[in-house]
Formats: sequence, C-alpha cells, structure tokens
Amino acid sequence: MNGTVRTTGQASRVTAAHLLDEPSSPTHVSIGLGVCFQFTPSAHYSQVMTITASQPLIAASTVRGWTLAGRVTEEGPVRNFPLSPMPFRVGRRSEMELTLPRQTISGHHAELFERDGVLYIRDNNSTNGTFVNGQRLVGEWELQENDLVQFADAPFRVNGTLSASPSHTRCTDACDQAMAFVQFDRLISGNAIIPHYQPILDLSNNSTVAYEVLVRSRLIGLETPMFMFTAAAQLGLSTELSEVARRAALEESGLFPNPAHLFLNTHPSELNVEKLIESCADLRNFGTHQPLTIEIHEGAITEVAALEKLRNGLAALDVSLAFDDFGAGQARIAELAQVRPRYLKFDRCMISELHLADASRRHVVASLVSMAHDVGIITLAEGVETADEHAACVDAGFALGQGYLYGKPMPATHYLNPSPAL
Repeated sequence: MNGTVRTTGQASRVTAAHLLDEPSSPTHVSIGLGVCFQFTPSAHYSQVMTITASQPLIAASTVRGWTLAGRVTEEGPVRNFPLSPMPFRVGRRSEMELTLPRQTISGHHAELFERDGVLYIRDNNSTNGTFVNGQRLVGEWELQENDLVQFADAPFRVNGTLSASPSHTRCTDACDQAMAFVQFDRLISGNAIIPHYQPILDLSNNSTVAYEVLVRSRLIGLETPMFMFTAAAQLGLSTELSEVARRAALEESGLFPNPAHLFLNTHPSELNVEKLIESCADLRNFGTHQPLTIEIHEGAITEVAALEKLRNGLAALDVSLAFDDFGAGQARIAELAQVRPRYLKFDRCMISELHLADASRRHVVASLVSMAHDVGIITLAEGVETADEHAACVDAGFALGQGYLYGKPMPATHYLNPSPAL
C-alpha cells in the first residue's frame, strides 16, 4: 500500500493502493467537493485509487499548531489531540503523550516532532508499523495538513490550527472521504462490521419473534450504513459489502441463546436473481437450521417472472422473502397475489400518526392489510414509535410490528433472553 499527500499550488493528490493482481482498465469516479477517484479493479478484490482535490491543501507555513484527530479506542468518540509537548510520543504505555490501549500498538510506537517549523513523524521500530496515507514508514516522514496516519490499525488525521481559510472545510470533508476509502478494505473483510439487531414483535401477544439486522462500524468515515454504502458505490462494491454484512449478521447471531429469526437486507444493486440466490445458499450452508428472511425493496426487481424465480429459489433453501418499504413508492398491489412474498413490510410513511389519520386513510391501510392476509402474506408495520401508533396498527390488523417503541437496533450481546422464531 503506498501513498503521498503533498501541498503545492496545484491540485493536491492522495494515492492509496491495494495490489493483489494485475489491474484492468481504470474507472474515474467523482465524489463531489472537487474530488475525483481513479479506481482500477483487478480480478480479485484490489484497487488503485487516486484522490485529486481541485483545491490545494493548506500550506504548512499557515499552520500555527498541530493536532491529531481520531479514536483512542475503537468504541470511543473522535477527539482532537494537540501535539504538545514535542516530541509527541504515541504508544501503549501510560507515560506516552498519546496512549492507545490496544494490543496492536507497541509500548513506544512512534513519535512526532518539529524541525525548522516542519512536522515530522518516525516509527520507533514498532511491531505492526506506522503508515502515512497507506505507506509504511521507513525513517522520518514529513507530514502535511490532512495526512492520514495509522499507528498499526489506529487511524488519525493530521490537522492544523489555522487562521480563517475559505478552503478549510472543503479540505476536511475531502480528507474524511479519503480516510473512509483507505479503511474500506477493513470493512469489506468483515471484521469491522458490527451487526445490530432490532426486534420484530408479534402484535397479538407482544412477544419478540424475529430481528431485522442493521449494520454499523467503528471506522472513521464508515460509521453508518449510509457512509458505508456511499463509499462502496464509488468503488463498485455495493453488492460485495451487502453480502459481507449478511454473513457478519449470521455469524454474530450465534451469541443469541436460541437461533434467532433474522430479516436480512439486500442492496438495490443486487438485481441479479441467480447471484442473490447463490449468496443466500452460502448463508444457508452456514446457518443450517436458522430461520432466515431476505428483504428486498418492493420496487427493486420489476419483472414478475424474476420475483417468482427469486421466491422459488429462496423457498428451496428454506429462506423466506419479504417486500420492504411497501407504500413508500409505487405499491404494486396486483403483483402481490402472484408473487406472494412471505412478509409485507409497510413503510413508516403509512404508519406515522396513523391514530390521527382520518377514517378514509385508516380504512385504506386496513384494507391493504386484509388483502395481504387473504393471499397468505404476513403483514408488518415498520417504524412504530408510540403507544398510539401501536394501538392503531393493532386495530388495522397488522400481524407484526417493528420500531423504536419495541426496541432500538442493538448488538447481539444486548439480548440475553431466548426469543422464539416465527
């Protein structure tokens, strides 16, 4: 992995590379903020990314003081650490100016220092190395504003205390994007994804019968699904990330006392029915007896024949199909009877303040619920947040409910009691 960040009067450039094979033709991807990526994929997961900022990074001569921005622990918040006093030592030992209590960090891992007004970093023969913009340090390295520094697996961004600068926000935003891309390989490997499980309740007795899986991460710039899939989309790896997230969810659910019924999401990029069924077959091989349901947006696959093929392929694997976000877009009611997913999840827009809705709206919702039940589809109300909404959903005939009223998405360790499967 190699890279440099240097400040000039021209456009500044960051390069991060993972070379596992001979690259194929490059693809240029714009992410806004005057930033363009050149992405060169290979036959395996490998890439060359070039980030070119249309505005220069902040010159070292304008810096009045330096800070490092990052997390001391993987669970902790992002903090700014002034580089004072100098030399500024980083390591696992308590007497360091910055103590990182991680097993991957050496006792005195690295140090930063100034010489003639220029900031440098050097590795102190650490076990797992120090990296600047992806390149492992050998000797000293001159640092610039917005450089990405990794002490083993702990990433930090170099910041300067500046006078007012119209380009400061732009550079910071671009660097946050760069840090996300530098760390994306950790995310796609699966070991940085943290599955969170939100309970789904049987509204007839308020018992938990299943969990929808949502994902989080502790990696800077990749903390939420939106950030993760934004980066994945720029790299053309949305499907791969979606598959990794489902596998991580299934593995982590082993912490539950009993095999939990999991509702697993798909990404709109997963339009290839054969490939999606193949991915689900891998999940079934891993979780042989675990109840599984695959959610797809009700408008993601438009061909009825393709939907039937997906339903039948999943059924052969003993995996259920759920239509998600029903009512958020063009609800294709006529296709429900033909495709017959096992579950139909009504979007929050149809549930919000349902108890305050006029009689006609409540009648429409109840009629849709009844129509689904008539063809053997189990209905689920999403986004239930109040007791009044819960009561309205029960009155409308919903079988299942999900929302903050019943529980927020939480890691598997939060759930200590066994939950029956639907």
